Amino acid sequence: MSAATQVGGREKAMATRAKLYIATIATLAAVILAVVASRWNPESLSRFALFLGLAMVASAMKIRLPGFKTTISTNFVFILVGIALFSFGETVLIGLGGALVQSLWKTQTRPKPVQVLFNAACLTVCTAAAFSTSHTISTMLALNSMAVMMVLGASVYVVLNTGLVSLVISLAEGRSLRDLWSSCYEWTFPYFLVGAAVAGLASAASYGANGANFGVALLVIPAMYFVYVYYRMHIVRAVLDNLSSVSQENKAALVGASRGN
Repeated sequence: MSAATQVGGREKAMATRAKLYIATIATLAAVILAVVASRWNPESLSRFALFLGLAMVASAMKIRLPGFKTTISTNFVFILVGIALFSFGETVLIGLGGALVQSLWKTQTRPKPVQVLFNAACLTVCTAAAFSTSHTISTMLALNSMAVMMVLGASVYVVLNTGLVSLVISLAEGRSLRDLWSSCYEWTFPYFLVGAAVAGLASAASYGANGANFGVALLVIPAMYFVYVYYRMHIVRAVLDNLSSVSQENKAALVGASRGN
């Protein structure tokens, strides 16, 4: 067997594993959406529609991660607020709607259907897992605490989201899962941390003795816009610094080579 044949075989095997993985996540997401449809009973459809619309607008504020063909957006803040103030079905649809906008709105290249499918399925699964885990554990431990619920929800969402994305890239491209997950976590953790803090403060401030005041919860929009602008500048600065460092290293190598001659 030639080397080219062996490489082609490995690439085919990687593609097959990636497709099976995407199909598994998509099937799980379909089951979750079926549960949402069977239990759909929003407390206020107009309030949910308003919040969903704003979450989809927030999803357009996205940042491409260096070294990844993927983006992060401010939609996760609305997902965390949804965990605290909305029902399971409403929160899952907020995540799904945001994923579709994030995948299709103003992309550098036209996304493939399988990419849109995976992104939508991934956020559906992550949102459902974060909601279920935070509410279930809080109930089991009899902890009527908004802070505990937000910490649990944010933790599950961040770990699962970065893990699922890193795994599909690893399977599709044959790269190290450990390195991918570490890099993805390193780039996204500060953004998620600040976003979770904003979501927690907004949810706590909006939930009082008279129920939820969604007007206060909407304060996350201007707050996250400034976080988005700052983090986008931080990413650009980091990329430019890295390019400058590589350029200086190459220049030093050329100087050393010329002296050696």
